[in-house]
Amino acid sequence: MNLLQIINLVGGLALFIFGINKMSDSLQAVAGSEMRRILKVLINTPLKGVLVGIGVTALIQSSSATTVMMIGLVNTGIMTLQQAVGVVMGANIGTTITAQLIAFDLGQYAFVFIILGVTLIFIRKSRAMEHWSQIIFGFGLLFLGLNVMAESVVPLQNSVVARNLMIKLASNPIMSILVGTGFTMLIQSSAASIGIVMVLASTGLIPFEGALYLVFGDNIGTTITAWLAAIGSSNTAKRVAMVHTLFNVFGTIIFGLLTYLGLYPLFVNWITPGNVYAGQNIARHIANGHTMFNIVNTILFIPFAGQLAKIATKIIPDDKVETISLGEPKHLNYTIINNSYLAINQSIKEMREMLRLVRMELLVTYQAFKEKDYKKHMRVSRIEKAIDNLQKEITLYLVAVNEKTNAPDIIHKIPALLHTVNDIEKIGDFTEEMNNILNEQIITQKHQLPLEFTAMIDDLHSKLLYMLDLSIDYLVDLKEDYIYKIIEMEGRINESHYRLREEILSKIQNAVCDAEGGLNTIDYLDEAEEIADKLKNLVKAGSHNFIYNHNYIKELNNQDNQEEAVEENEVF
Repeated sequence: MNLLQIINLVGGLALFIFGINKMSDSLQAVAGSEMRRILKVLINTPLKGVLVGIGVTALIQSSSATTVMMIGLVNTGIMTLQQAVGVVMGANIGTTITAQLIAFDLGQYAFVFIILGVTLIFIRKSRAMEHWSQIIFGFGLLFLGLNVMAESVVPLQNSVVARNLMIKLASNPIMSILVGTGFTMLIQSSAASIGIVMVLASTGLIPFEGALYLVFGDNIGTTITAWLAAIGSSNTAKRVAMVHTLFNVFGTIIFGLLTYLGLYPLFVNWITPGNVYAGQNIARHIANGHTMFNIVNTILFIPFAGQLAKIATKIIPDDKVETISLGEPKHLNYTIINNSYLAINQSIKEMREMLRLVRMELLVTYQAFKEKDYKKHMRVSRIEKAIDNLQKEITLYLVAVNEKTNAPDIIHKIPALLHTVNDIEKIGDFTEEMNNILNEQIITQKHQLPLEFTAMIDDLHSKLLYMLDLSIDYLVDLKEDYIYKIIEMEGRINESHYRLREEILSKIQNAVCDAEGGLNTIDYLDEAEEIADKLKNLVKAGSHNFIYNHNYIKELNNQDNQEEAVEENEVF
């Protein structure tokens, strides 16, 4: 091969990958949000998970995208690892449709799809039409890339060196599997790597058995996307990626052995039209080998879905921060909403769980700052998502109670409870902002934070933790003695906020301290004061027994507006 042919090969690969990504991204845009809802609602057994995984991946044409969705759902606690196992297996089957489409050899019509796609892009009249035009355009680019690659490797047919190299590779199963794994990890697309295998096999450069070994390696390599998506996620989410890898590794061991014994190639040749050993229909044989690998592998391992999850759990053990179910309601039982008094008590218990998560978020933020632990810094956003999810779940639950009850006191409670739930969610937002201040702004500033400023942060952190502990205990029985303690602590934090803010501003003005460090510390103090105010709102609402009072709600809203006005004045 000369330089131009190598460039054509790489260019054809680029077109092929771009076409697949364009098609997959547009399919996800058309069906992605609905697919997420289906994944969350329909799966309660591994078998259902397999069927849903097949359907979703067949629609969006990306097993990696399906697995990444699963990691997101498991990461927020919406779905369990056991439920995810079946979907991962099904996703492996669904993604084989791409290889089956490639085997139809529609390359001669590539420009037809490209012309149609571009035409539709220019005349698009809706978002949906734009997505479908991108799908057709990507489909055309996919086959155009295949054509370019096929033409660029034709000279290799007459190269003795290339043929000997390919034959040597094909005769070494382990090396072939490793090459397939490594290449797919590099380009992060099993469909693209299998397309290349088809091109090489169709030109006679790779024998059928060697192509199968490469395909097995491709299936392992595609799991790299799941691992990349799991970076910074919970250990439970990482186990989804581990299950994906284990499933394909175990399958490769079994089918690699069957191929080495000559049994699997004979089976694929038997179920596919044409004789592959006579060079007939080899692309379809490879596509069927890929599909049957994943179907049979799923049939073999679906009875052992629980065992796969257990192995993944042993390899990736629990983390202390993850022992609490993040974002999954514990107390919201829809079977009791007709008993509105009991349902309200359950929602208050769930509000306590929200506060526990806020406390965890604050603690992890502070630990990340003190220990300079980036991993803990990244956990904060996950805890914040869990808080947001609980807010949504409690709000929906209270709305459902409101629709079922006729009790006047319950009807008057619900607005105050909704306001309190929103306040707790805002505390989570403020804590997340603290995390950004401590672990991004302060960590990356030019000069190290002075010890006196660090001491201010330590002191306010201790006070906030104590105030949160009091608030969590207060929600058990709404005891009055907690009200005074919490309000008194809020006053102390406000006094510290005002005094320390003035002190730091004076130091900055007199050039006694680093301005950047001083302003970052002030940002932290402001967030601490906001958190204290919201916790005070909580006990105020509790002191009214969460009974809606127009003047009280108006007072809270006015307080919120005043806080926003103060923030704007501070900015300008």
